[in-house]
Amino acid sequence: MHDTYDKTKKEKLKFKFNGFEKIEINYSQAYQDMFVLTMLNGKNNGTFVEIGTLHPTEISNTYLLEKQFGWWGISIDINNIPEYCNMRESKLIVEDALKLDYVKLFKDCELPEHIDYLQLDIEPPENTLACLKMIPFNEYKFSVITFETDAYYANDNIMQESRKILKDNGYELVAKDVCNVSLEYPFEDWYVNKNFIDSSILDMFKSNLKNTAENILLNKSDE
Repeated sequence: MHDTYDKTKKEKLKFKFNGFEKIEINYSQAYQDMFVLTMLNGKNNGTFVEIGTLHPTEISNTYLLEKQFGWWGISIDINNIPEYCNMRESKLIVEDALKLDYVKLFKDCELPEHIDYLQLDIEPPENTLACLKMIPFNEYKFSVITFETDAYYANDNIMQESRKILKDNGYELVAKDVCNVSLEYPFEDWYVNKNFIDSSILDMFKSNLKNTAENILLNKSDE
């Protein structure tokens, strides 16, 4: 179950980023693609690293970025996804995310040292944390990061340790304990590198409150 953005909600956007008007529908489970576009003001031709893919379009955090904003990047999944090459322009890496040399991979794929978006979402949550520890933050910078904590059922230490790692590497937690459609199930944290984000945009969205993704990015109907 997930909540979806569509053009009927465009006037509720807290920040109407460049190109918002051309979006008919988004594809993420919980507005992650819209968060990335919001933080980067609708950037065109951006880059991404998607760790944990599942499907090329369904509940995809990168399909909208690629399809309508010209982004490119790599998607990593332990399982082969036959339809990926028919539906996407970006490259699918069929590998165990915990067995990769990320410096070598990024160089082989000719990714820049400044990558716009990093998604970390594999199973179980312990593996997502282990993967985070493998990212070469000393050599590569990311504008926006979404990290799946699965806090609603996972060990609290995973959430706390991931937050410390990302803070120590210069990333600011913009939205913590992001939920999908119910506040009972916080599952993700959203980060940015302030060096690459317009401060006037960032200030609109900082929150220490658990909230649904829709409430983070849209104005409530009664406001």
